[in-house]
Amino acid sequence: MKKDAKNIRVFNTDKRIRLGIWGLGRGMSFFDTCKFLNIDVVAGCDYNEHMRKNFQAHNPGAFVTADADEFLKQDFDAVLLATFCPSHGKDAIMCLQAGKHVMSEVTSFFSMAEGVKLVEEVEKRKLVYNLAENYPFSAANMWLASRWKEGLFGELTYAEYEYVHECRMLCYTYIDGIPVRPGHTVHNWRSWFNFHYYCTHSLGPVMVITGTRPTWVETFPSKPRIAGYLRGQGAANGAMTPSLIQMDNGGVVRNLMGAGTNDSHSQRMWGTLGAFTIGHGGVRLRLGASGGSPMMNVNTEWEGLGQLAAKCGHGGGDFWTLYYFAREILFGEKGPFDIYGGCDVTIPGIQALRSQCEGGKPMEVPDFRKKADRDRFRSDDWQQERYDTKRGVFGGSPLTPKADRFSTVMKDIVIYAPIYRAYADWKKVQGALTDPAAFKPVAANLLASYDNLTATYREARGIVKAFPKTDGAQVLSEMLEIGGEKQVLAPAFLPALKKEVAALTRKYGRDAEHLSGVVGSALLADKTPIAKVAYPARTLAFKPLERHSTYGCEDIRPRYEGKPKDGLIYGRGFVAAAKAGTGRLEIGADGPFKVFVNGREAGFNPKAVNPIDANIMKLAVNWKKGKNEVVIVMRTNNGAAWGFHARAQV
Repeated sequence: MKKDAKNIRVFNTDKRIRLGIWGLGRGMSFFDTCKFLNIDVVAGCDYNEHMRKNFQAHNPGAFVTADADEFLKQDFDAVLLATFCPSHGKDAIMCLQAGKHVMSEVTSFFSMAEGVKLVEEVEKRKLVYNLAENYPFSAANMWLASRWKEGLFGELTYAEYEYVHECRMLCYTYIDGIPVRPGHTVHNWRSWFNFHYYCTHSLGPVMVITGTRPTWVETFPSKPRIAGYLRGQGAANGAMTPSLIQMDNGGVVRNLMGAGTNDSHSQRMWGTLGAFTIGHGGVRLRLGASGGSPMMNVNTEWEGLGQLAAKCGHGGGDFWTLYYFAREILFGEKGPFDIYGGCDVTIPGIQALRSQCEGGKPMEVPDFRKKADRDRFRSDDWQQERYDTKRGVFGGSPLTPKADRFSTVMKDIVIYAPIYRAYADWKKVQGALTDPAAFKPVAANLLASYDNLTATYREARGIVKAFPKTDGAQVLSEMLEIGGEKQVLAPAFLPALKKEVAALTRKYGRDAEHLSGVVGSALLADKTPIAKVAYPARTLAFKPLERHSTYGCEDIRPRYEGKPKDGLIYGRGFVAAAKAGTGRLEIGADGPFKVFVNGREAGFNPKAVNPIDANIMKLAVNWKKGKNEVVIVMRTNNGAAWGFHARAQV
């Protein structure tokens, strides 16, 4: 295989697939992958003007529109469907009726009746339908699937899969931070959609690894809800509710979906001959049909096409979903998630929610390959109540400047409220910490965020007062309570916090802190190996970078400026030192990088790390008194990388 990915020939054919993307947020994540898989993107559709402009910048010659009917009239072969999740079934049927193959983002449909219609439309039209479920296609999961087929683990007995994901940041903004729509006119499905519907990311790997399908599901009622989400629905709104799913071999899967403080994407599985765990420590196996056998780590790195896949997002999953879709269109070879596999991984979510709402009653997972099963559910329209987007979060009130700010304020309060809450809660257990110094950066972070935090709280309170007793007021009030609004805005709070941080600093010294004044260059079409990259020329222009609120990384995505290709980006920031002395830099990035301190090379890392490891490199640095310049140059890996993380201790 040639090293230059642009020259890779994945399929041995000259046939091309003309593709339209419907939903230009998530849908554009596949744009770069298309060129490896005989796919030409010729059309796009999205109601959001920002998304359409971004698509046009990447693909100037393509057709783009906000009108779905006009989009589907265009001359292309297939649709990559990435509209809002509750619309996938209806939208997929529209595409099939227009004569287009469909690759749909998860999940496949919203009700059993809708699933029946979708299956029969695929069968009637004899078109290709694939579900873009990507989690089974990480390097680890594909390695495990191969070993399972070889008989290494025996037969599935029990598994625990978790997809617990803090989603509040995504509820009111899209992937690049742009509000879904201004104000209250419509809201992202993530803000009210029950988590059981999204079971595909945890159940999908079980199905692909073991070759089994689900047959029954049971879920206990749960009422507690997480603040910041719209429209609580009693037992249907449990924030952390596992379902128990029986597979067709008799094995059982505990499937935990939800949003919460402790993100978890862990996997554990037991077979009759062996077991494995996937977590932060990588993949660990226990083999030999005995619990007395040692637990050992294994290397599951990509080989062959996997090296290309790793550049394409979601740990390679985005590549493989598109690969199987294109392969079936070109050669008729099916992948794991054709229309029937899509049903198998979608139906348990619907039935899990129904079980939860009906007191934990076991629910069948029918096999929609069978007409008899489809007939029993043909008129079954049971579904979660949809959010009333016309009424909106402010009860249908006319759009006002205050309402127009709701999405942005909600996004900001999701960032800042946990900063106070972490401080207040860690303070309660400070005396029990094994490392008491660990509390200092928590307090320091609150002090550094205080001005932004209080400004956000005041604006949020203004919106609550303007629209009392509305859904918007409810979710903002919940976050204000979590964020200690009354405590933070009390006159005595800030002076006391300053004294506390000063005392902690005297006792424990300064912690590593984010660089100040971070700016980034435009993407440079430069093929120089990272080891030989020089300090940036004075003529290079820089613009401010945004900090990704969840991970504390400097976000370089806005600096691509419509040029999704491999290249270099320079980032520059500053460290202030009260006096000269030795300190350190802690650096990580999603791609290979090099570091310069005060114009001199300080170190480099030639390997790509994705997702980012915040502290992949720790450098001892001799700081000068006053302002110190830190420059990081990073290779973007064909746009797969999106940021870097840098902190300094003086």
